[in-house]
Amino acid sequence: MKKLLFAVFGLCISSCVFAESPQMQYIKRMYKESVKLESVPLDRRKTNYDYDYYLKYFDSNIRKIYERDSGYKNSTETARICIYYNVLWQGKDLDPKAKLTFIQPSADQVKVTIGATKGLENRSVTYQVKCQKDGNCKITEIFEGEKPFTDEMSRCLNRLLRIEIT
Repeated sequence: MKKLLFAVFGLCISSCVFAESPQMQYIKRMYKESVKLESVPLDRRKTNYDYDYYLKYFDSNIRKIYERDSGYKNSTETARICIYYNVLWQGKDLDPKAKLTFIQPSADQVKVTIGATKGLENRSVTYQVKCQKDGNCKITEIFEGEKPFTDEMSRCLNRLLRIEIT
């Protein structure tokens, strides 16, 4: 009987140790959706394909930065100025077959390393993810290297605004 209890107890502990956090699950789900969408050949994508499908994973502060960048693009009829690349893949050209490695350096952060692909070296991005008790999660910050995405993009957009005013 004792052996059976120890075996059951050991299984419970091992399943708890290897369970993924909600933050990790959230980021993996975002990349899984991205790979699925990006794997569709360009000529077979719907005409209303949303290239910013991942914005739903971001909190309102990050989405506002995207809105500012998009607004600037629309008002000047130019390409995006500050956010000119796919943040998830850390580049303009992505390969959905790139090897993805996920680690969790802290309770609220998930680091994704994107393996080298044709023309691109290994690169990584770290997401700060806040999850509510009801399971609703949002990315609250993105770290490209050590730099917070919100700070860098806000600075870039503010510089553009100052240039236009002067």
